[in-house]
Amino acid sequence: MTDATPADQGPVYRFLDRALFRLEAATIAVLLLVTLMRPATGLFGIPAWGLVLFIGSYSLLANLLEHRSPSRRSFATKSLLDLPVTGLVYLLAGEPGGPLFILFILAVDCAAASMTPRGTLIYTAATVVVAAAIDLILATGSPTPIDVQPLVTRLIVLVLVGLGMAVVMRRLLLEREAARSVRDQAERLGELDRLRADFISSVSHDLRTPLTAARAGLGMLEMGAADLLPPDERELLRDARINIERLGLLIDDLLAYNQMEAGTLRLDLQPLDLRAIALGAVPSVHVLIRQKGQELEIDLPEALPTEGDPRRLEQVVMNLLVNAHRHTPSGTRIRISGGLPDGEVLLSVCDDGPGIPGAELEAVFGRYHRIAAVDAGSGLGLAIAKGIVELHGGRIWAESEPGRGATFHIALPRYRNGDEPSL
Repeated sequence: MTDATPADQGPVYRFLDRALFRLEAATIAVLLLVTLMRPATGLFGIPAWGLVLFIGSYSLLANLLEHRSPSRRSFATKSLLDLPVTGLVYLLAGEPGGPLFILFILAVDCAAASMTPRGTLIYTAATVVVAAAIDLILATGSPTPIDVQPLVTRLIVLVLVGLGMAVVMRRLLLEREAARSVRDQAERLGELDRLRADFISSVSHDLRTPLTAARAGLGMLEMGAADLLPPDERELLRDARINIERLGLLIDDLLAYNQMEAGTLRLDLQPLDLRAIALGAVPSVHVLIRQKGQELEIDLPEALPTEGDPRRLEQVVMNLLVNAHRHTPSGTRIRISGGLPDGEVLLSVCDDGPGIPGAELEAVFGRYHRIAAVDAGSGLGLAIAKGIVELHGGRIWAESEPGRGATFHIALPRYRNGDEPSL
């Protein structure tokens, strides 16, 4: 039906292919019924129903050939043959404006599916000329003069059908181009996203080695030579250590988020104590908390047995502590607490900062979400925490009252394999 194969044109064109084939079959069936109910004889004594059977056989043969031969998967050739075959059948019927005139309309419909809108209009004009010429030829040999008004009406109907099909096909072409443009844009964005992910992964991995060396060097310098340095140089050393820790947290977040987006984040599950994980996360963040003059309170009186990936759960706790540190003014308090409600272990990070508006309690876990325009964070920490917790089969949520601080809760399934994790 189209210049390309139906598979190339997409589901809309395959539907159009089937629809026009059924239209042809239904039209010929109706014409056969009409000519059988109202017998008529055309030129050379050919019965009208015989002409209908001929056009039906031709149509069936043409469709079979085009579907059996990959090189003829187009209706273009058939459309060019339709017009002379239809004109011949109409001429042999010998009845101007008779039932077989509808074959011209059918030919225009089928041709429109294989041609451009301009081609459809040219084909329609040619069909109008052929139909008018045949009517004039039939009238020439008839004792009855031709009735111009019915002829003009038939030709107008034929023109309107051609115009309508041209408009429909133009719309289909525009929609196909729009769909192709959207698909191409989606492919380009997908490729850009893949390049971005590869770049982030490569750069983050490349930064880990020098960052680890810088952290170790600054730690040794701070322990061995800090007392020998003047106060201003000790302050510079402390600031360098703080910014190294911040950079380490940011790299960890970028790597984790990149893996989550790619679906490659894997968990090393093992029995563990979430209390020990939380205590292990504190030193990396404590230097940031002290630098801002904040107080960290730990209320973890009992073990919190669960099963999970120690490194990833430590990253979750660190992200919650960093989030509390970043959104809490100097001189305020951050508190870590835990418990064992029914069937779960619960870890909570609470602060007494400005709090979170109620409408944003869910939105804060979205990627790149920032509560305030002055928020200097990456906007990934809470999104990563949510993704990791959910991979563990747990839940994470926030509670807050504006002006009275915020609390972030982590709930994980309690370890139930008989033995408590080693502490």
